[in-house]
Amino acid sequence: MIGKRIAHFEILAEIGRGGMGVVYAARDTRLDRRVAIKALHPESDPSPLARDRFEREARAVSRLAHPYICQVFDVLELERDKLIVMELLQGESLQARIGRGRLEVAEALRVALETAEALREAHLHGIVHRDIKPSNLFLTRSGHLKILDFGLARLTAPAGADRDPAQLETLTADQQLTAPALAMGTPGYMPPEQALGRPVDARADVFALGAVLFEMLAGRGPFAAANAAESFHRLFTEDPPALMALRRDVPGPLSELVAAMLARDPTLRPASIEEVYRRLIEISSQRSDRFAAAASQPAAAPGATAAKPAVPKTHYTRSGEINIAYQVVGEGPFDLVYVPGWISHLEYGWEQPRVAHFFHRLASFSRLILFDKRGTGMSDRVSGYPTLEDRMDDLRAVMDAVGSERAAVFGMSEGGNMCVLFAATYPERTIALVTCGIFAKRIWSPDYPWAPTPEGRQKWIDLLEQGWGGTVDVDVMAPSLASDPSFSNWWATYLRLGASPGAALALARFNTQIDIRNLLPAIRVPTLVLHRSGDRDVQVAEGRYVASRIPGAKFVELPGDDHLVYAGDSDRLLDEVEGFLSGVRGAGHIDRVLTTVLCVRVGEAELIAPSARLLEPRLVQFRGQAIRTRTLGLHATFDGPARAIRCAWSLLQAARPAGIELRAGVHTGECELIGAEPFGLPVLLSNQLASNASPFEVLVTGTVKDLVAGAGLDFAGRGSQVIPGVPGDWSVYSASLKA
Repeated sequence: MIGKRIAHFEILAEIGRGGMGVVYAARDTRLDRRVAIKALHPESDPSPLARDRFEREARAVSRLAHPYICQVFDVLELERDKLIVMELLQGESLQARIGRGRLEVAEALRVALETAEALREAHLHGIVHRDIKPSNLFLTRSGHLKILDFGLARLTAPAGADRDPAQLETLTADQQLTAPALAMGTPGYMPPEQALGRPVDARADVFALGAVLFEMLAGRGPFAAANAAESFHRLFTEDPPALMALRRDVPGPLSELVAAMLARDPTLRPASIEEVYRRLIEISSQRSDRFAAAASQPAAAPGATAAKPAVPKTHYTRSGEINIAYQVVGEGPFDLVYVPGWISHLEYGWEQPRVAHFFHRLASFSRLILFDKRGTGMSDRVSGYPTLEDRMDDLRAVMDAVGSERAAVFGMSEGGNMCVLFAATYPERTIALVTCGIFAKRIWSPDYPWAPTPEGRQKWIDLLEQGWGGTVDVDVMAPSLASDPSFSNWWATYLRLGASPGAALALARFNTQIDIRNLLPAIRVPTLVLHRSGDRDVQVAEGRYVASRIPGAKFVELPGDDHLVYAGDSDRLLDEVEGFLSGVRGAGHIDRVLTTVLCVRVGEAELIAPSARLLEPRLVQFRGQAIRTRTLGLHATFDGPARAIRCAWSLLQAARPAGIELRAGVHTGECELIGAEPFGLPVLLSNQLASNASPFEVLVTGTVKDLVAGAGLDFAGRGSQVIPGVPGDWSVYSASLKA
């Protein structure tokens, strides 16, 4: 087949094989796009029934226009064979993902929700998949799920408005996609009634999804065995253990739901995939498992003395689809997360005695948590620019992984910018904020005259590109050590290990876009801003500026010219950090928080309910929280503006084909929480922006635009607007996803 041309499709390569078919990558020469083409396996059943079943799969899936189901474009004939032209996916199967280790609870919930949403669509069209398993669930590079392979699907009566999809009956044998009375499926995932060859309904998919959810969380299937016979034996004779008994971070309601989905008697399972979906939504919104990792840590042996290794053990946790490397050092009375600047490398950092001394000193009065930000060091590399919002998620993921409820955050240089965003967004998780060598923005403006001009910054980036691999900027970052060959050699190697040349340039360009000026007044945690008077990379006036705009912040100017915290007199700097944190770690409740508010305006009152139904799964996907306000429309809060924009854009695109005219507005700012209801400028501004937006448009403020630099979003200027009830003019932009 390779190299063959079928109609206007050119076969490029074989990319997969299954029980029934072979899948090829191909090029659509008419539309100049890559597609996948599925053909019957040469060794599979050659009978007309098999070919007919193959074509029925194509017809069945073509009726399902859903973002979480692999799309079918066409059916071709090659001699007597049928070929299905499908969407070509990039990513990995859920089976491959589980092979690297069990999923975090949040990640497993997201996969289960997207699977349930897709199955709900199939069931509404009278299609039961009957072979839901990890190898038939595909995780795309964008992080979303696609259901594959409806080859064992069964057509049933479409679900009417007053009928429960679980109760659908088989119509006639010629409407089935597989032959009647055959126990087709995959051991370990098919329910007892399917294993016995009996008629099945939508609850077969409920059972299979329960088995997949169990496997995502436990790392093994509920009926895993060495062979099919043993798996069937366990299916009929053994109950799987409760997930709560295997993992302490699994919420009780989720453990109970999975147990119900795996009931042998279909009448004891959730009645429909719709019910499963609703319960998963409830669990996602109520989940509170951030402390579970601490409970799962093994206790030290009685009387044992823990010797601190020269290089602590490196662990990994997931932040979305990215693996983040982290270490934990010390056993102090409170947690301290240190966030490095531009580039880092966890393990090689310890090779430098000054760095090791700096970390050990921090660990002497805290439980020190270290990590490499995404794109650097031992964490996964990423394409494009990682935003402050993405990196803030990495910090939170690491805290969750080590069971840290609250921590002080200490950031150097650009790491301080991310700590500012975290402290403003999660004050309830932030004991205190400490920065050193921080800047508010990286490009000159009349009201911020200390930063380089655009030309000066570009000149530095050009020099960086030319000199990468050597002792880049050592005379600026650590002038007191520039003449020390051992430090200079370590610094050059540290940078090379910390990032590739392309990654270093991408990060430098991202840092150029940072602007946190509008975040500073929203900080409501104890704050210490440290800066050396002769810092050659970031002027001391920039540190004073940052401190002056954070309510109650303490500014300490230290002698020295070094930018790196571990160069120069680091002990004097550490004395300030230790003294400050020792006095503030008992900080109390915070009821003023930085938050992003999304307002969606609905054209007609009767369309609010269907719009809310479209919004609900997207809030789960983008980690939003629906709120009630005293204004009209749909409202939600988010812990980051990029997620709010993506949620709004996804909602508007889903509403357009449904004929629902929506407009959206997004603003990030400080809200006052009264009960669960936020009050303040973000609510007012987002509401007014939505009112001013055109149909299917997302309007945002300049504050939001500044915070999402590098997030893959486009902005078109809409000029300055006067918002009723809000002083001053506001720069407004129309936001969209990059094409």
